[in-house]
Amino acid sequence: MKRTIAAALIAALCIALCAPAFAEDRVSARTSVSGATWEKIVNLETAAERINGTSVKSGASFSFNDAIGACTSSNGYRAAPNGRGVTATGGGVEQVAATLYLALNQLGGDIYFDEKHTYGADFTGSYVSDGANAILVDEAAGLDFRFTNLGGDMQIEMYVSGDNLCCSLSAAPALANGFLNWVGPGPQLRTPAASSSIELSGTDALKGNVLLAASSINDTVLGSGDLFSFNEIVGPRRERYGYQSALNGRGIKVIGGGVAQVASAIWLAVKNLDGVAIVEKSTYGGRYNQSYVESSNDAILTDYDGGTDFSFRNTGSAPLTIATYVRDDVLYCEIYRD
Repeated sequence: MKRTIAAALIAALCIALCAPAFAEDRVSARTSVSGATWEKIVNLETAAERINGTSVKSGASFSFNDAIGACTSSNGYRAAPNGRGVTATGGGVEQVAATLYLALNQLGGDIYFDEKHTYGADFTGSYVSDGANAILVDEAAGLDFRFTNLGGDMQIEMYVSGDNLCCSLSAAPALANGFLNWVGPGPQLRTPAASSSIELSGTDALKGNVLLAASSINDTVLGSGDLFSFNEIVGPRRERYGYQSALNGRGIKVIGGGVAQVASAIWLAVKNLDGVAIVEKSTYGGRYNQSYVESSNDAILTDYDGGTDFSFRNTGSAPLTIATYVRDDVLYCEIYRD
């Protein structure tokens, strides 16, 4: 999977979550630098210092490569092992990117990852427990780590303290008029392999929850054999991530009520698509009493805390791209086959 926004996957060994203040969200992450060579520590400190204090305004984008500068000796970087154990000038800066990523992940739908590459199975380090969280950056090869801040104005703190590389993010409230004011990029200029739409109605809180979940999923790419997990990508539905109390599919007010409409839209798009195998699917069934889908069989039920997920696998040979966005109070899902 190319992009994932799932705070639940962050390894406890590598992360420390700070309690949010009333006026802002504040999250943090750390990774160990214990045992790192002097040269790698220099690279970590150099890159972290150049990021520390960076402000990312609401709606603005951040480029890791632009922030840390070229990884050259003239810029203060040393030769050290990178994430796959190969010695390179600037080796270690990818740990800075990974630590930033772990912190950003906790902000859920407030962050849209424009570009993200990972070492995956090639990762040989130990600062994260999963190669899927080991961000790969290489300016010379054109590989960057970029994100857009869809929430409130953000401040990044990045520094080495003792045996840890630390990242702390503070973000102003992301909500406007009761919900996140974000509209996805819209359809791509090609014909989708499958699509669906759901007309949104109800409170601004419900629409805001839908927008948050849709922005988390939008532009997810599933390679051949990859698993799509709704809970993994959307992450926990918490007030700290911008989710609000709204009606769910059976008319009960819960934090994050409405996100199941995003799952339903995806289900409607993929249910008859070749090369997709449903792994887990639950519906509201007879408890469904809303009107966003005609049949209760299409009213997908998800529950992050209860472990009820909606998931499917790309069994085709070509990658699938999932686009989920909102325009004029209509939720759209489009599936593209590359």
